[in-house]
Order: sequence, then C-alpha cells, then structure tokens
Amino acid sequence: MTDADSLIAHFGEDATKVGIDGWPCPLRSEVLPAPHRPSTLPPGSAAVYVFALGPAAGQSAPCGTGTVLKVGKVGPNSEARFRYMHYSPGSSNSNLAKSLLAHPILWPWLGIQHLTVDSVGHWIRTNLDRTNFFLPAGHPQVLATLEVYIRARVGSVFEGACPQASRHRYAIDRAAR
Repeated sequence: MTDADSLIAHFGEDATKVGIDGWPCPLRSEVLPAPHRPSTLPPGSAAVYVFALGPAAGQSAPCGTGTVLKVGKVGPNSEARFRYMHYSPGSSNSNLAKSLLAHPILWPWLGIQHLTVDSVGHWIRTNLDRTNFFLPAGHPQVLATLEVYIRARVGSVFEGACPQASRHRYAIDRAAR
C-alpha cells in the first residue's frame, strides 16, 4: 500500500483534470496499522477502505508487506459494513473474511498457516493494516471514482473473487465446526 496522502494528492490532481462530478470536496485519510481496531464511519461521511498486509506479517509472507487484499467503499448509511462485516464471514454475502476462507490456495502466499470461521476476524485485525479514505456524503461520483482509482493504483487480491465459491467454502467450514 502506497502513501495515503500521496494517493489523495494524485487523485485530486487527476479528478480536477477530468472534471469528476462533485469534485473538489474534502478528502482525508486514516491509517490503522496492524494490529488494528476498526474505527467508526463519521456521521455524514462515505468512505473507501483498504486492507493490506502489515509489516510484521509481511516479513514472513512471500507476497510481502503492503500487499492489498481488499479495496471497498461504503455510503453514509453503511456503518455495519464499514466497521464489522469484513471481519465476520457470516455477516454478508461478500466480505474479506469470507474471501480468505474461500481461497485457502492463497494462504501460503499470504503467510497464513490456518484459518477458521472463528479465527479469521482476529487474523485480519492482527495482521492487516487498514487505511480509510473519508469524504462527505452526497458525492457519489467522487466515491465511486475514488474506489476504482485506489484499486487501480494499489491492486487488490480479492476483487472479483467468485461469490459462489465463497458461499460454498463457508458452508463447508461451518459444517466442520
């Protein structure tokens, strides 16, 4: 994951050049290094968030520090998705915890020995840095463009992961408990 302030500066320059509807607007970042506690979505805000392998976990993982696992966005009425859902595989149809459980082939590359439904949220909080980019609600084009822009700039392991495989793997894992 590259420097958040640099991403904001480059986005601002590029958004100005192409005339993104709703730009300019205030945009700020928050970096939560691993181990992290999810913050709250400020009232009246939307956000783009990034989960990336932190320095301690990245030292022993073949993929390396800073590998981005997930980039997502939330609107102002999505506090639960922003704060909790990516840490719990049963919380929604698509989240980081579910993706991690669904794709054990990536575990060695990510430095993961073993994960379960009960341990995946702890692993995420302990091993991943989280960077949040906040903007005021009411700028949907800026929010959508910022998500795509950040994903393009930093990459993301689990974008486009098959949701069917995620549901299947989660059902198998729950049955094994």
